[in-house]
Amino acid sequence: MKYCSISGDNGIIIEVNSYKLAGLIDYSTKPFYMKNTFLTFTLIISLALPSLQAQNSNIKMAKISGTVTDARGMPILKGHIFADSLITGIRTNKKGVYKLRIPIETNIISVYSEQHGLQSEVYDGQKEINLKFTKNNEILKKSDLLKFGYIFDKEVFLNIGRKNYADYTDIYQVIKQEFTGVIVNGNTIIVRGYIGGDQTPLFVVDGNYVSNIGNINPVELKSIKLLKGSDATLYGARGAPGVFIITTKK
Repeated sequence: MKYCSISGDNGIIIEVNSYKLAGLIDYSTKPFYMKNTFLTFTLIISLALPSLQAQNSNIKMAKISGTVTDARGMPILKGHIFADSLITGIRTNKKGVYKLRIPIETNIISVYSEQHGLQSEVYDGQKEINLKFTKNNEILKKSDLLKFGYIFDKEVFLNIGRKNYADYTDIYQVIKQEFTGVIVNGNTIIVRGYIGGDQTPLFVVDGNYVSNIGNINPVELKSIKLLKGSDATLYGARGAPGVFIITTKK
């Protein structure tokens, strides 16, 4: 549950749990919705030391999706999705739909469109947040949002919770420790659940298929994920035993 309190005179401070969001009030008729509270002013949020910027590999993530529409209910294309003040690198598609993973400690989900401005909603664990612009949305420039503390470098968001693999001795130890349901014996890797002939999983390193990953130094490892079952169908029969998607620091 997010607990909100509002204070301020010419400016505004909204406290969501223990996190403070600072902004400006424009006494216009642009609505800003916060749960069941209806506020008739323009709010531009600038996060002070947002919780999302904590670099913690144990941060729990949650899936969220939604649709972004204009005042007429028409989908917004290429709207930038923000988690608190951080741009996520996710943009809405032609149907106005977005999907992403966010830290569960996220407080605010926002969308920014050069044609429509900024619209925000409080995040309280919902799996779906739909954002709708109003007729009175103030048109904002990127420079305006930068002044209020919004960060347009998606790498800042992508680095949240990113693991540090430098403590592992080799790539095989990384896989053994990081993934359940995987058997690692020397340089042999088997993903449990696949019944077939060759049980060697497919390795995709920086977008290229490779047969040997032993030369990857954990220090150079940026991310690694495992696809299996229906998630690996994109790779056809070769991906049936599982697919490891490995990205190195380039």
